[in-house]
Amino acid sequence: MLSKPITIRPAEPTDAPAIAEVQVLSWQQAYVGLIPDQYLGALHRSLARREAFWREAIAARRARVHLACADEKVVGFIAIGPCRDEDASAVEPGEVTAFYLLPQYCRTGTGRSLWAAGLHSLVEQGYRQAMLWVLSDNARARRFYDQAGWSVEPGSERSLLIGGASLREIRYRSPMFS
Repeated sequence: MLSKPITIRPAEPTDAPAIAEVQVLSWQQAYVGLIPDQYLGALHRSLARREAFWREAIAARRARVHLACADEKVVGFIAIGPCRDEDASAVEPGEVTAFYLLPQYCRTGTGRSLWAAGLHSLVEQGYRQAMLWVLSDNARARRFYDQAGWSVEPGSERSLLIGGASLREIRYRSPMFS
């Protein structure tokens, strides 16, 4: 049970340091056993680069980012925008490009509220459907997307190399938005 009320709000470029911190902390806890420990342990060295990325993406409106805040402290974020995949479909979908929540806020309803804000933003932008990529072995995230009614798109696997580990991602597709 949360003792502090959660608010959802749009991000500003000045939120970039908090967004980068949530991203790194989330990776370090959510990807244990999926990504090599040495890589996860060194992620703090990427904070400045991630902060610059988010500051620029928000300022240039390349991504719409919504934040979950507890007493004005950022505890999660969702980033959405146009789908970056060339093969997505003839109907141009949106994309959830990032969705991270500090572990202590999982299973509190915070993720669902943040998710709803991101999807609402996609609909406001005129998207009728959306995609996202997730590590195929990320059971917690996949359970969340399955429960949200999204489904794995057959044949959409891709490989990537992170920290010397070869990983597999799969693409999820939303149901049509109404």
